[in-house]
Amino acid sequence: MPDPRGDGYVDEIPYTHGYHAAMNPRRMQWAVLQAGYRPPEVRNACELGFGRGVSLAIHGSVGTAAWQGTDFNAEHAQSARSLCEACEPQPRIYAESFAEYFARPDLPDFDFIALHAVWSWISPENRARLVNFIRQRLRPGGALYLSYNCLPGWQPMLEVRERLIERAGVAQRDGLPLGAAIRQAIVELDRLEPQYDVILHSLKKRSVGYLAHEFFNRDWHPMEPAAVATELAVAGVTRVCSVEKQPSITFRSEYWLRDASALDSTTQQADLSRVETLDGSGVSAERLVLQPGWGSPALHAQQVNAQRINGQLLALAERCVEPSVLACPATGGGLELGWVTLLLCSARRQGLEGPEAWADHAQQRLAALGQRPIDRGVVIDSGAMVRRFLREAAHRFAAQTLPRLQALGVLD
Repeated sequence: MPDPRGDGYVDEIPYTHGYHAAMNPRRMQWAVLQAGYRPPEVRNACELGFGRGVSLAIHGSVGTAAWQGTDFNAEHAQSARSLCEACEPQPRIYAESFAEYFARPDLPDFDFIALHAVWSWISPENRARLVNFIRQRLRPGGALYLSYNCLPGWQPMLEVRERLIERAGVAQRDGLPLGAAIRQAIVELDRLEPQYDVILHSLKKRSVGYLAHEFFNRDWHPMEPAAVATELAVAGVTRVCSVEKQPSITFRSEYWLRDASALDSTTQQADLSRVETLDGSGVSAERLVLQPGWGSPALHAQQVNAQRINGQLLALAERCVEPSVLACPATGGGLELGWVTLLLCSARRQGLEGPEAWADHAQQRLAALGQRPIDRGVVIDSGAMVRRFLREAAHRFAAQTLPRLQALGVLD
């Protein structure tokens, strides 16, 4: 039975194991600085609605801030705790509703409050509670990370979602569990109403965990960015920049400041001139833009914590296709490496020696989980081509990625 504390939020199916780099305080500080504002020093930080807790576990164990967070789903909270088990320090993790957590008498004032997509999936009443919490608990000069589904981009999906919920509800009343009901609803709607085929084709590619939590909560409220700003104005925060260089029409990731302080051009340029650019994984297309001090040796405790969390993430990658990130003590956050790279790391961690053995292990795990690798957007189906792709990936990993990950303290 759904937990009533969730106010209609799906809890029958766990959420995905996603990581959100925008919640790394250092990423936030760099983006705010680029936008011409003074970023806060982050000593206390909070994530609301953390899902499986990958971001919270990493930031709270290999970063420098004291993190805490809540998610009403007890399974999510346990997942987050298991990732950072034995880490010291580690984040304070609660399995409480917003109402319960916001009423805690032991909460500090926060320099950084973060929530990924939660805004779109809660009721107007809970949004009001959230705004009040930000007003009460975010320090002057503090930062808010907020991401949300936005209009007009989601407009075509509004009608499709209602039809899917209706069909899935019928299937559930006929005895199907939610996951199977969602899949059946998509197939039926695609057959009966082909005008939605483009949208439904994209949904067929997504995991049930994503679909359930994205579309099947009681509340789903894409909003115009101006409407979001109006509601948050009560909390005294101002939107200062987008996480993305080019904001999407369907999804926004943004940083907001309370009592924003603009920098003069001389101060801004002096700070920016000290920024270092580092290729975090050795072969990743994404380049991490690091603040002064990033990439320098991490504290011993952070390195130990990274090894412990990464061991959990690599074990998870053996049985689940979602993990794609490892904790990096040099950056205080996670590095997106991709699931296949995690399988190669896992093979090495298990004592297998050399790229050929690592590629063999990755191919075995792909087959066991019914997966095929993707190269530049194209699924590789041929067994021989899969083998060639994995061998090439393993040799690149050994020559380029592995030495860099070792230098950063990600792997031993």
